[in-house]
Amino acid sequence: MLASITAAVAASNSAAPDTAIGNAAPQRPHLDAPSAPAPPQIRLPNAVDERLLQSRQTLTVPAGLRVMIFSPHPDDETLATGGLIQRTRSAGGTVRVVFVTNGDGYVDGVLHEFKRARASSADFIKYGERRHQEALRALQRLGLPREDALFLGFPDDGIDDLWAGHWSSKKPYTSPYTRFDRPQYKDSLSRTDEYAGTVLETEIRRTIEAFAPDWIVVPDPRDRHPDHCTTGVFVLDALRKLRQEGVDTARRARVLTFLVHSPDYPASPVWMKEIAGAGVGGSRTAGRALSATQWLNLPLSASELAGKRAAMSAYESQILVMNQFLRPVELFGQLDAAQVMTVPYEYAARFGRPK
Repeated sequence: MLASITAAVAASNSAAPDTAIGNAAPQRPHLDAPSAPAPPQIRLPNAVDERLLQSRQTLTVPAGLRVMIFSPHPDDETLATGGLIQRTRSAGGTVRVVFVTNGDGYVDGVLHEFKRARASSADFIKYGERRHQEALRALQRLGLPREDALFLGFPDDGIDDLWAGHWSSKKPYTSPYTRFDRPQYKDSLSRTDEYAGTVLETEIRRTIEAFAPDWIVVPDPRDRHPDHCTTGVFVLDALRKLRQEGVDTARRARVLTFLVHSPDYPASPVWMKEIAGAGVGGSRTAGRALSATQWLNLPLSASELAGKRAAMSAYESQILVMNQFLRPVELFGQLDAAQVMTVPYEYAARFGRPK
């Protein structure tokens, strides 16, 4: 969710016990060590320097491909992969988009939507329902049928909490926004399981095994938004375990990543320097493992760019900032098998959690 950049880099993990939330969102834990400085404020990109993008290797999309995209919030799939979705479909392939959250924890968006100073849990739920419908309209404009969208309904602004502090279903997480402790939207894939890291990872495993993708596209672990980077790590951890179990789909799947939140991305060389030394969430965690990532370009045709623009316009609740990311090239990182196996292991160790 692009518009919640500021909330993603705040400092602690507390929320008021009541259901009304004002202008300040619950603060976040740092992904890096407590003594490390907070990451710099993230700036939206300026005009894109096309030389930085065109200098990279081109991503070729074969015919008949099965692509699975994990989107932390409704809109991320269009911002980062709207062109890839269209290219895959036009080449006779199939795309499935997995929305990990409904984007229902964006405080400023909810306050603006309902024109009030404080928001109730009912407001956040209505906002999540709206973003669900926006996502379906956006995917339709990209050529995807409704059945190729899966909504897991996990807590917006809380995916890192599931990884770090609420891994077990014996200690479920409760959203400070919706007050849900499990997916409750009517179209959620499962409405019975608790908000817990082990449950989310199980759902991710099931979606991968059921779809058997050739390519798996995830948020880059170095993205500065906690929901983004941790979603990426959740998928990598599920893949790691599936590969260890000898599941053929997991062994042969190509893993690509996308960035949304990173300083100066993609407009200046600053982001490349930041990424080269960054680990999970922009911290040092797993930085060495990720440093060798290969970056690939997907240049978009005029019709693909128009299709992406149309899909972005479906997100009326987010449109004020989305056009900053409409550009003629999509950029993807490619992870190798060693990175898939190493990154989640190191990230788990960061929090002292069992591997």
